Parts: sequence; structure tokens; C-alpha cells
Amino acid sequence: MSGIEDAAAVLSEVNIGDSCKPLDEHREANPDATPKDIVVTIGATVPTGFELTAADEVQEKLASKSTISKDRGKIYFEIPVTSLPKVHQLRSVDNLFVVVQEFKDYQFKETKEEALKDLEDLVKKLPWTDPLDVWKLNTSLKKRKTRRKKGNQTNAKKEKQEDDGSREQAVDKKLHEPVQNVFEATDVQDPENTDEIVQPGDDELSDSKEELTSNGESNDGSGDCKKCEMKAETLKFRVTCNRAGDNHSFKSNEAARDFGGAVQDFFQWKADMTNFDVEVLLNIHNNEVVVGIALTEESLHRRNITHFGPTTLRSTLAYGMLRLCDLQPADIIIDPMCGTGAIPIEGATEWPNCYHMAGDNNPQAVKRTANNIASLLKQIQSKESTPAGKPIDSIQWDICSLPLRTGSVDVIVTDMPFGKRIGSKKKNWDLYPSCLMEMGRICRPRTGRAVLLTQDRKCFAKALSKMGHLWRKSHTIWVNVGGLHAAVYLLKRCAEKN
Repeated sequence: MSGIEDAAAVLSEVNIGDSCKPLDEHREANPDATPKDIVVTIGATVPTGFELTAADEVQEKLASKSTISKDRGKIYFEIPVTSLPKVHQLRSVDNLFVVVQEFKDYQFKETKEEALKDLEDLVKKLPWTDPLDVWKLNTSLKKRKTRRKKGNQTNAKKEKQEDDGSREQAVDKKLHEPVQNVFEATDVQDPENTDEIVQPGDDELSDSKEELTSNGESNDGSGDCKKCEMKAETLKFRVTCNRAGDNHSFKSNEAARDFGGAVQDFFQWKADMTNFDVEVLLNIHNNEVVVGIALTEESLHRRNITHFGPTTLRSTLAYGMLRLCDLQPADIIIDPMCGTGAIPIEGATEWPNCYHMAGDNNPQAVKRTANNIASLLKQIQSKESTPAGKPIDSIQWDICSLPLRTGSVDVIVTDMPFGKRIGSKKKNWDLYPSCLMEMGRICRPRTGRAVLLTQDRKCFAKALSKMGHLWRKSHTIWVNVGGLHAAVYLLKRCAEKN
């Protein structure tokens, strides 16, 4: 069977709900749909300003068209449930959730009591079936990944200590047995991140079926209703409300409290704000209301960096900046102010056919970058059991006097000092013009480009205005970095040589 057919076989065992609860719109329209035909809507939070970049990645990797939310920093797209592992491998998204239902023009009552009562009543009307199926499958796969990781570590230690030749042959035979993937083969970029999903093998497939049918259901498809079944699991949950807009008569904590109370009454779950199994999301932006179930426990941007500095750039934002450059094979990309190396490490991971160079004038920053590169290579080696290598190097240098030949660099991507935690606004007035001049020297005329992030927009605009013979501003993206309003500038190198 193909990977999708195997996935359908697993999903056919997931039968949390029955006719006593309303199914979602897809099942109502397709009552005879098989599990592999089920399509769900996934919501993803992304770095603000990079919604279009994330939508392009979804289209490229999942062949799904995205809808950008009115609330900045969110996109929505539809996928078949068999594509769930691929969703966790997206590089531009921070958090993922499955949409229970979306209301594009929800009419809130004027008084607080009536508005909150409407939210309470909404719980009983929502189509929870498919979203809970997806959450359960997502959780099951994550648990199996953790078990597999621990098992691999144990097996590796045993193999190293075993001297008995016959036993070694048995282990070797076991390791080389073909494994049937439940999902289509996809590369997991970060084996250390427990929020990413790997494909289970045959032995895990049987475990999955046992887990997904351990709620008192018989094999003939009969069983208790969703509410009774979820009660038997005694799950812990919390409700998180994200609200934006001035025309609401209630506060976010009040909406979360009353909506959560209705969820508790409906499913008989236990409320727990810290050690929860299920996180129900209530996103309210003016009159737009989206109810969802979280699929990630922590942000997916925590994937590359193990040694942090005072200002560590998120990997998702680094990916967005790199994607703006339209990188081509054999391009030479440098980050002259690399900090912890987030940008070149993300680049080397996603664009291994380019050469990435990380540099900084601070020896501590260069040391952190080297440690992060070593950590990445170690992860790759543990995954592939072969000597790892990536086209990336780190070096200590002076940004105003780079040890590189004129016109030798294709792309420059860097996070410039904001003048807050590092440097100062006063120093930036001298630093920025010198940086742009030196970057213009090493960057190839006509084809060279630079993507620069800074919060000191006034200083940058002044410095750029003096570099018209070197740089031409092509595009500006306004972003939010740790609560600071910053900008990402895409610059094109002019034809005139320095």
C-alpha cells in the first residue's frame, strides 16, 4: 500500500465521535468520505509581516492555497489529514492549530453578560469531531516519536558495548529490516524537536491502533458518544483567548473563563492551566472569531539554537529573510553581524547548495555561533549515523573592514544592531553608513542583494540616502520583533562599482 493508504488505515481506527454529536462541514457534505479524504483547516501563527512568505511556502510544499487573516501574523490553509507530518516541517510558522470553526462576522451582543452567554452556548454547536481526531493523531505520533528517540539512544549504547559477534549480526539485521511508513516519506529537519512529527513504522502502527481504540469502542464501529468517550480519558485542558479590537464588552480573561467553563461542562474535562493535555484557542479579532485546538506545545522556531545570546533572532524570522533573497545554487551568503548564527544556520539547513558564512566582531558571539553549528552537525550525525557536514563557517571580523574580496559575495542577510541591548542609537549614526559602504564593496554589482533587519529606521533611512550609487531599496516589510516595531529592507546592488 502507498503511504496515504496506510495513513487512512490508521485514521480509520480514530473514531472519537458518533451520531450523537454534529460532524464538521466536510463530513456533512461527504457522509461516505474515508479518513484519507478528510480535509481540515490548519491555522498557523507566523512572524508579522511575513504572512505572504509563509503562504508561498505552504503553496510550494503542501500545494495548498492560504488565506491571510485580518489579524496580522496568522494564515489558514486546508490539508488532508495524511499531510499532517509535512505541516510540522514548515520553516516559516511558529505555532500550529486545527480550526474547529471560523466565524468571519460574529455579532456580539451589546451587554457583557449576553455576549459571554453566547460564547458559552457556542460550545455545544461547534463541530468538534474532526479537529479532535486530528489532535489525537497528532498527540499519538508525538508520543511515539519520543519513544522511538529513547529507543534509538538505548540501542546505540547497546550496540557500542556488545562484543558478541552473533548478537551484533542480529542487531544489524534488525536495523536493516524494511520499515513501512504510515505517511509519505518526508525529511524531518530537526530530530530533537518533540513538536515535529516522524512517520511511525509497523510496530508503532499497531501501538497507534491500540491507543486510538482504547476508549471502549468495539471493532464494528459502535461506541459511546464523543462527550462520554472524552470523559473516560479524563483529559486536562485550558482555554487561551487572544482578543484584539475595541468593540468588545468583555475582557480576554472573562471570555476564556466562561468559554472554558462551557467546554468543561460539555466534555467533563479537568481544567489545568499548566499541565494540560488539550489547549483550546479562542481567537477574537474585532468581529472575526476562530475556535481551534493547538497542535504545538512550543513554538517551532526553537529548532536550531542551543547557545543563546542577548538578542537571538527567531529561526522563523531568519527563514523569512532568507527566502526574500531568492537564493540560487552556488550563491555565497554572509551574515556579517551574526550574533548566535541563527540566519546562516537556518540557511545552511534549508539551502545546502549555497555557501554560508557567519561573522561577528564579538569573540563571544563567534563562539556561540560555532557551538550552535557544532550542535546542528551533531544532531544530523545522530540522525543519519554518518559524518555530518554543512556548507557553513564562522569567523571573527570587523564589519567595517571585511576580509573579503571586492564583488565576491552574492547575498548579505543580517540583523543589524537596534541600539538598545547592543550598541546605542548614537553609535548607529556612524556604524550604519560604514556598514552599507563595506557591504556595497563586497557585494556583486547588478546581481547582489541584501536583506537587513533594523529597528533604528530613522538612522538607516539617512544612511541609505547617502548610498544611492551602491544600493537601491526594492522592498520594505514591517515586522514585530519582541514587541519592537522594526523593518526588513530588501536592497539591490546597483551596477556601479564601488
